[in-house]
Amino acid sequence: MTSIDLYAIAPELVLVVVGSVLVLASAFAPALRPRLVWLAGLGAVGALATRWVLPLPGAVFSAALRVDALARFVDTYILAALLLVLVMAEPYFVRTAVRGGEVYALLLWAATGAMVMAKADHLLPVFIGLELLSVCLYVLNASHRDSLVSLESGFKYLVVGAFASGLLLFGIALVYGAAGTFSLRAIAVVATTQPLTGNPLLLAGLALVLAGLGFKLALVPFHAWAPDVYQGAPTPVTAFLSVVPKGATLVVFARLVTALAPHSLPPRWTTLLAVIAIASQALGNLAAIAQRDLKRMLAYSGIAHMGYAMVGIVAFGAEGLAGVVVYLAAYTFMNLAAFGVVSAFSESEDEPHRLADLAGQGWKRPFLSFALTVSMFALAGIPPTVGFVAKFLVFKAAVTENLVWLAVVGVLNSLVSVFFYFRVVFTLYMRPLPSREPAFAEPWPTRFATGLCTLAMVGLGLLPGWLVSTAEQAVRALLE
Repeated sequence: MTSIDLYAIAPELVLVVVGSVLVLASAFAPALRPRLVWLAGLGAVGALATRWVLPLPGAVFSAALRVDALARFVDTYILAALLLVLVMAEPYFVRTAVRGGEVYALLLWAATGAMVMAKADHLLPVFIGLELLSVCLYVLNASHRDSLVSLESGFKYLVVGAFASGLLLFGIALVYGAAGTFSLRAIAVVATTQPLTGNPLLLAGLALVLAGLGFKLALVPFHAWAPDVYQGAPTPVTAFLSVVPKGATLVVFARLVTALAPHSLPPRWTTLLAVIAIASQALGNLAAIAQRDLKRMLAYSGIAHMGYAMVGIVAFGAEGLAGVVVYLAAYTFMNLAAFGVVSAFSESEDEPHRLADLAGQGWKRPFLSFALTVSMFALAGIPPTVGFVAKFLVFKAAVTENLVWLAVVGVLNSLVSVFFYFRVVFTLYMRPLPSREPAFAEPWPTRFATGLCTLAMVGLGLLPGWLVSTAEQAVRALLE
């Protein structure tokens, strides 16, 4: 290990050290627990500053990790999501009397695992980062120990996540048996010198790796866990779960695909991934129409959105992958704003987050209602929000690669989604207040976080140039 290796993972080291301090402070200085969220926030800011101040060395740890422009972009999006979740989480944990520093430490360590995954150019760091991320999320989902639905959510995610990890690890073992290496670039050499059809062991291993990653992305047919886990987990944890693991997993997917097929995807893989993308879009949108619980609706919405993001993977090339990276950033702001408002518009985490409870809140609580409205518009892909920019980029990449049919199906699925997104807006502003008005809170941290997300959704939608150019630069490093 060299000093360059340590500099390369300095942000991760900051998060690990601060998380450890949080656990010790919570145990030995309980009077500081109400202020530990500030220490967690400072740790996230310090990690973000470290990533931008220190240089990008490229391949480190014997080429197991690759700290490049893509890694910096993903680290920035993960740490920004972490900061926003920390801000939204504090009012929730005050309301539910969950104030232990271990909760914030687990969020920091989960972000660390996601950052390791996004840098991995080697299958072992992929698995290690995924397990660190997953184990933290198992505990976070069940962190509201007085809530049966939270405990159920944690148990379900543990069972399904362990199964997915087993699939991934078995796939990695088969790939190693076929290629004799864990390095993505070395595996690519084996795959190019011998066709996959002539190497069934490698083909089976890659299929299992795809299945393991598909579970983390909640793609069809690996999606069934998402609605129940989203509904039962504490809402700030659901917000984190809905964006950070998916972003890191998509980047792993992109690194794997570009390593194995540096020029273009084989026709069979193109067809397989396109079918998964279309099935995820269709099932996610159609199932979301039937939902009356906001968190379950957003869970199915997330399945559909990962289907849209997969269009960029299928389209491949610099344009498609840049669209995927932009989609990650856009989806972060859209989903965090939505879940932030859902957390505020909640009387009890043990009760369903019913759509009907939003009736008339557009006039009663205009700020949060406006943030939720902009989020729904962005998720539907309505201009001038950043959601429109993200969808436009991935669909344009598909058209450029002569996959017009895939873009058309994506657009049609987006039109279907308009119904259930606009139904939320209709309920906010067009339905009268119920006879028993819900006792919703409106804490300033939630207003602050959702306000920032709203500004980002509109600002990056009106002026997307910086985001798109940064994504293109990041993808250029991936395709070198």
